[in-house]
Amino acid sequence: MLSLAPTTTASAGTFRTTDSVRLRSEASTEANVVTVVQAGANVEVLDHNPAGWSSVKVGNSTGFIRSDFLKFPISGTATFRTTSGVNVRSSASTTSNVLSTVIAGTSVEVSEHDPAGWSKVSVGGKSGYIRSDFLTRGGDGSAAHTTVVASASTAVGTLRTKGSVNLRAGASTDDRILRTLSAGTSVEVLENQASGWSKVRHNGTDGFIRSDLLSDSGAAAATSTTLKTNGTVNLRSGPSTNNSIVRTLTPGTSVEVLENQSNGWSRVRQNGTDGFIRSDLISAAGSGGTGSTLRTLTGVNFRSGPSTGHSKLKTLAVNTSVEVLENQSNGWSRVRHDGTEGFIKTEFLGTGIRAVEVIEWSDAKRVIPRGRDLRVVDVRTGIAYNVRAFSLGNHADVDPVTQSDTDAKNRTRNGVWSWTPRPVWVTVGERTFAAAINGMPHAGSSISGNGLNGHFCLHFRGSTSHTSNSESLVRNMQNAITEAYDKRPH
Repeated sequence: MLSLAPTTTASAGTFRTTDSVRLRSEASTEANVVTVVQAGANVEVLDHNPAGWSSVKVGNSTGFIRSDFLKFPISGTATFRTTSGVNVRSSASTTSNVLSTVIAGTSVEVSEHDPAGWSKVSVGGKSGYIRSDFLTRGGDGSAAHTTVVASASTAVGTLRTKGSVNLRAGASTDDRILRTLSAGTSVEVLENQASGWSKVRHNGTDGFIRSDLLSDSGAAAATSTTLKTNGTVNLRSGPSTNNSIVRTLTPGTSVEVLENQSNGWSRVRQNGTDGFIRSDLISAAGSGGTGSTLRTLTGVNFRSGPSTGHSKLKTLAVNTSVEVLENQSNGWSRVRHDGTEGFIKTEFLGTGIRAVEVIEWSDAKRVIPRGRDLRVVDVRTGIAYNVRAFSLGNHADVDPVTQSDTDAKNRTRNGVWSWTPRPVWVTVGERTFAAAINGMPHAGSSISGNGLNGHFCLHFRGSTSHTSNSESLVRNMQNAITEAYDKRPH
């Protein structure tokens, strides 16, 4: 598994074997066995690498023992110091809750220490667990940084990004991206929050970065590799099937793996977008690319070559089936449609819309998430765009997420804003609903930088307007919902 944690070398000391283990002449399972050391034996560690082998002395013999067979014996507590920005968690797992975030140089009291795993610690009045490869022995805490700072105006330390990371407007992956920082970028830490995010300042701009993406070692810790998808898979906003689908990737799509998590998911980057994929659905070779059948996620141009500079053979409607012949590394797929071979941008291919439901507004309010992207497909043109709901009153008030989403919605109306509703399909997770959306931006909005002053009204069956004098508009909305359902894919 990949790890974003830095490799550290602990100070020499006396460790204890956790099991019967071979002392070898070199740091390899192929090396000669010097002797066998019994479980519970004390060994003097000369050089300790928690993630690999330790150079040790046992009696008069020296050699190497795998570090996961060694444990630091602690009577009472001992003072360690963090070697990097690190999360204090409720249990010994990267999937457990984050209690607080500490930065490099923070002194912690360790009561249980497993060099190859996790240590039980007390810090800032909280007890929890820290990965042992973020701890080093010694220090009286006199130079330790403060864990949490009440005032956000004064920086408590400078850390570096452990890869390309997003600086966001708030402490959530749902918040707007202010800018993307490259690996090794220095940021001033203003506050470490218990939510697992750090408030930071970069070039005069305050924002938030996930605390586990900050480290003293910075870019040197950003290990990644490229794998391919084993079939059609969903790139999700979080490590669970309950998280929203960012996009659907076709078989054989290349992704950059940023982190393999212990819960069976991998954090990856695809075409500049970070997300999560089940680890068992990606591999070095990938599979399923040739001969698989996918559908277009929007109305899309079918071209003679893998670029927008090649001639357009035809335009395919949303949800058109194509046979995938090859996924290329440049973001295009070679496909076959009705006996003709051509190219489509890979991001426009996926499992498509297989079923469309009509849902009552009373039920839709419990399904539609606030602040997360919803995929909208204009039924009449096949143009797709993303919106976010910020209010769920008589209907859903939504904003286009980006300038490109605003432009796409504008194209569905030939550049003319109007109150007249249009039939749409709205995808939430694995479900797609018949809905209707007006085309007149009005009142306030919750997203800045999307090129729009105002929001739109998204209606489902049984939803109403805010005023009684809009009966005709509501009626037209409900008629558009019926049209969206009647034109559903079969």
